[in-house]
Amino acid sequence: MENGDDKDTPQPSPAVNRWTVGLTCAAIVATGYLIAWLVHEPEPSEPTARAENSYVTPPVTFPVRIPGCDVVEPPRKGQSFGMVYSDTDRYDNPSYPWFSGPKAVAMTQALQDALPGDIEIAFDSLRDSLVFQPILGDPTQNKGLGGWTRANATLLRGDRAGALAVTVYKATKPIPPCVAGELDERRHLPDGTIVDTDDTWSERNGVRTLSRDATAYLPDGSVAYANATDQTADGGDRTRAVPLAIDELVALVTDPELRISAPVPPGTPNPPELCLRFSKSGAVIDQAQARRWDEVLAQIPLDGVTLDRPLGVLLPGELGRGVCQAVRVTTPGLQSRLTVVISTDQPLPQGHATSSYDDATRRLPDGAVVESSDRRGPPSRTVTVTRRSGVKIQVSSTDASDEPLPFAVLEEIALNPGLEVSR
Repeated sequence: MENGDDKDTPQPSPAVNRWTVGLTCAAIVATGYLIAWLVHEPEPSEPTARAENSYVTPPVTFPVRIPGCDVVEPPRKGQSFGMVYSDTDRYDNPSYPWFSGPKAVAMTQALQDALPGDIEIAFDSLRDSLVFQPILGDPTQNKGLGGWTRANATLLRGDRAGALAVTVYKATKPIPPCVAGELDERRHLPDGTIVDTDDTWSERNGVRTLSRDATAYLPDGSVAYANATDQTADGGDRTRAVPLAIDELVALVTDPELRISAPVPPGTPNPPELCLRFSKSGAVIDQAQARRWDEVLAQIPLDGVTLDRPLGVLLPGELGRGVCQAVRVTTPGLQSRLTVVISTDQPLPQGHATSSYDDATRRLPDGAVVESSDRRGPPSRTVTVTRRSGVKIQVSSTDASDEPLPFAVLEEIALNPGLEVSR
């Protein structure tokens, strides 16, 4: 199809009606799923129209020519669809044999390497650090809405900040037709890949979001979808902007290493462990402070203890303030999950004003309070050090197959003098 002007080009009719969609969310806490349904709403002139909870996209013209499309279908009306999110950390799902923990790591590395050189991934939790997450559960249990893995993050580019989300899944349906209002261009690449792109906006409750999309339908049956917007969780003082151009998104979704058939390099490890932080207290810890602590953690000698990855990659907690890291202890007889959590602006535990010592708590000469706990069923040990400066370091050995790590090892980490706030 030609891209240039043509006197035979059909002239667009008046804009097809604006689309307003109500957003309804229901959280099913027991299973950790969030389901959001988007349903077509009536025209604003109709008495049942709602001004609040609205979702508006640009007017659509039809008929219209779209580059790369031989046929363009009219805009779809009255369509509803669902989005399902599962809070799970299981990577090896027998329903999706193409995916695994090492596969997620290989895809994550490929995606991050494919970003333009002037882009930085914002300091955020593991889930929001452009790391591919576990696939949803058994498709027979979620009515076919699963089967995809997603990586998302806030991207920083100079004085601008925006969001990126990349989804990869195995196609179960033919490549969709070109539909007016759903894409700006369809590209046909030499290897048979088809890429649809769209540069658009939407408004929810009157707040406009700019977005760019690229969807690649790859020869091996993979589908890779990238969505970049000017909405961010926390871009600091930077200006909101879509962080990637259309051609840059196309380069991401066509990266060969993102395909479901791409081999996983030998020796690729499993993904990092999630660390959850439930407390809402304390100050926000910036990346510079976390990196200083990383250097300290990386140099702590843990004689006789083998980890699946080095200590020294602290990230913000998933559910609260502070930073944390979780690793697996692989030492025979001590196999467990080792977690380090650091927070600031924490009060000293009360009731230990003197230099006393008992089985659980003691106060050090410098005023720091050390609390130790040893639990059975399942076995776990924790050492918590709260300093007079308000820094609190909690080191835990949990999920032990035999014995948790000894208290001496946990204290070697928690009592390190370098884990203080730099002024």
